[in-house]
This record gives sequence, C-alpha cells and structure tokens, in this order.
Amino acid sequence: MAMVYEALLLVGPLLVLVFVYSFVVDFSDRADPGLATIKRIGLQLTIAGALMFYFVWSWTDGRCTLPMQTLGLKLITTAGDHPNIRTAAMRALLAIPSVLFGVGFLWAIFDRDSQTLHDRLAGTRLIYVPLNRIL
Repeated sequence: MAMVYEALLLVGPLLVLVFVYSFVVDFSDRADPGLATIKRIGLQLTIAGALMFYFVWSWTDGRCTLPMQTLGLKLITTAGDHPNIRTAAMRALLAIPSVLFGVGFLWAIFDRDSQTLHDRLAGTRLIYVPLNRIL
C-alpha cells in the first residue's frame, strides 16, 4: 500500500522534472536526432538519481516518507538504530530488482521475520509505529 501511495505522490514532481529536463536539453523535433538516445539515457539517469536522492534522504536520520508516516511505518536497522546514508542507499539500490521482479516480496512470504529480500540484505527492517506514538 505504501508503494502505491508513494507512486501517486511522486508522479507530479517527476513530471515537473521531466518537463524541465526536456526544456533544458531541447527534446523538440528540431533537435539533432543523433543525440536522442543520449538525451533519453540522460533523462533516465536524472529520474533515477532524483528518486535515489529522495528515498535515501527520507530514510536517514529518523525521517520517513509521507506514505510511511501516514501508514505508521518506520525504517530502522536490525540493531534498532536509524539508517545512515550508506545503509539507506544500499537498501534503495537493492530494492530496484527486488521490486521490479517481485523476488523481494515472494521472499517476505517465506522469511521467518517477514522481511523483504532487500531489507534482509541491507540490514534494515520496516516496523509499525502507532500513529499516536512518536519514536
């Protein structure tokens, strides 16, 4: 549920990012068609970088994304601490194939702690924090 909510919230900012990128690099029909592939790859890297920055920043220092806050979810390390930048970046990178191929969620069904594969590998876990309680 948090992933669907997250996707809905990120559509708007990503559309603005794509518009600004398209304006800056001139994605018009008049542009050089030989550079189209390079511009497309640049756009994909820009979107990936923006998403990585958003999630890594949101998961460090005790912060959480708006959907996580709304649903009462908190990301912690297996030791119970707030994740640092390295741990959050590792979780974000590992989550890409885990989410795209569904392996991480299938893993969670059979995992003894119900952790996804990317959480298990990154040393993190999602916990439920009741909305009226602050950690």
